[in-house]
Amino acid sequence: MQSIGKKFEANWKKSCPDYLLVYRPPDSAQGFDVGTSNKLRFSQHSPCDFFMFDSMNRIFYALELKTFQGSCSFERCKEDKGIIHYYQIQSLKDFSRYGNVCSGFILDFRKSNNTYFLSITEWDDLINSINKKSFNEEDLLKYCSPILINKKLLRTNYKYDIDKFCQEIMNINEFK
Repeated sequence: MQSIGKKFEANWKKSCPDYLLVYRPPDSAQGFDVGTSNKLRFSQHSPCDFFMFDSMNRIFYALELKTFQGSCSFERCKEDKGIIHYYQIQSLKDFSRYGNVCSGFILDFRKSNNTYFLSITEWDDLINSINKKSFNEEDLLKYCSPILINKKLLRTNYKYDIDKFCQEIMNINEFK
């Protein structure tokens, strides 16, 4: 059975228009033998869930997708535990230093059925405005200006309006 998060990622990928090059870096658990039937296991840390290249507008996207019921926990440091990991935040910040790169989070609030894009440049505004290790939709809208991503329920899956999302990204000053 596919997890809710993997289903969200699959729906996102299926929603991408043809002019987007979409790549999902592997993040499966790895292992190797360390002798007599013992395996050392570790997880490869993918920098984000999706890389997308908009060939029409020459924008490269680095996106981390998260779906959750009410609030989203995050790690302020490596020792914390949360849905959004410290290394993911750092990876998205690293990508954002390059020209024509849009990096951030696709946040799916299942309770309200709203999905937003939060740029990594607004991330610090959000977490520095709250004194907790999680945020909800109200916090997001109070301290940031996320882009609402339209979606349509087909039968059991969602189709996201990624074309409109990409157009809205183009309207942001740094990409004009």
